[in-house]
Amino acid sequence: MSSPDDGDERGFDDAYAGTPPWDIGRPQPDLRSLFETRSFGESLLDVGCGTGENALFLATQGYSVLGIDASPRAIEQAQAKARNRRVEARVRFAVQNALTLNELTAEFDVVVDCGLFHVFDDESRQTYLEALAHVVAPGSYIVVLCFSDREPGTWGPRRISTDEIRSAFVDGWAVEEIRSAHFAVNPNQEEIDPSNGDSVEAWLATGQRLRG
Repeated sequence: MSSPDDGDERGFDDAYAGTPPWDIGRPQPDLRSLFETRSFGESLLDVGCGTGENALFLATQGYSVLGIDASPRAIEQAQAKARNRRVEARVRFAVQNALTLNELTAEFDVVVDCGLFHVFDDESRQTYLEALAHVVAPGSYIVVLCFSDREPGTWGPRRISTDEIRSAFVDGWAVEEIRSAHFAVNPNQEEIDPSNGDSVEAWLATGQRLRG
């Protein structure tokens, strides 16, 4: 997870000089469970991929994966993991701002947004959604795991309601499901106060790009 906003990119990149709260060293459990039980095609974009744990797992599930993140440090670590785990044939990583997805020339069967959607303000979110439309064809899917407004307190990123998710994907998308989930975190970080010990309340949403 890295913010695409120019003012925040350096801060997120600096976070990867250590271990940020969202970098748990394994794929997010609820995301993993979804992809172990359902197929979304073959090509996959992991937007805001961080150090690559989700992308690397998804590559082992048979997807051809591109992971992008605004943080050069995160991408460097993800590339090293791909080499060490010998999955370079199925996954590649690149430094890319999520607000400029329209610069990519490929389309994907599914886009995974794990921990990115909730970092946007309203204006940036709209730019992101417009850019996202350039990399998905009709019939393609979006999977979003984001902070939930059920999480107590005010620390951390923006809390997201189900209404916000549905309104964000109202134009050209069909939201299939939004279900309660958890976002695993490193609970020993001073700046976080998770309600569930090692996870926070989240929403797991799936949607499909409409035809015509």
